[in-house]
Amino acid sequence: MKNILIYGASGHAKMIIDSIEKQNNYNIKGFIDSYKPIHEVISNYEIIGNLDTLPELINTFHIEGIVIAVGDNYDRQKAYKNIKNIAPELQFITVIHPNAVIAKDVIIEEGTVIMANAVVNSRAKVGKNCILNTASTLGHDSTMADFSSLASGVNIGGNTQIGMCSAISLGATVIQNINIGDYTIVGAASLVLKSIENLKVVYGNPIHTIKDRTKDSRYLG
Repeated sequence: MKNILIYGASGHAKMIIDSIEKQNNYNIKGFIDSYKPIHEVISNYEIIGNLDTLPELINTFHIEGIVIAVGDNYDRQKAYKNIKNIAPELQFITVIHPNAVIAKDVIIEEGTVIMANAVVNSRAKVGKNCILNTASTLGHDSTMADFSSLASGVNIGGNTQIGMCSAISLGATVIQNINIGDYTIVGAASLVLKSIENLKVVYGNPIHTIKDRTKDSRYLG
């Protein structure tokens, strides 16, 4: 099995570990994290370094892959760019929980994480380093651009386009044939009946409040 690292030692990382262990395809050597102390143990795995020590860790532990366990889309994008600059040959591992349902003709790109009971329907495409959280569904012929995410319980209708770094929050529903722009946030439990532009925050059932945001605006606590 390939030796891998997990970048980010958060609650999201614990869910990813569960999926990796159930896949039983990779050997987790530990975490790298720039904000928590070295040697701290989370879910039985140790924080063994940070981005600065990544090249040394790759050589010492014969690391072949990495998973970015960062829930915030913009921060995950930044982490991806930093890792690519430091270790351009390192593979970004795709993690799919065995209880996820994936149609045979979908495309899933590197680094994406798909949690338990998520469903990806026919001819959907999921970009790099996306997150489909627990029991979320992506409709047929829909597309998630790189670094976008579906929170738990989200339902996305068919032929829907979700832009780069955009996040659909807990329990939201997006009907079919909708375009959601880049770096846009759909609030929890919202109902989306119309397309949304780039760099917006929207919420309501149906959506009725629309605000501007910047690419790095915080949306996760």
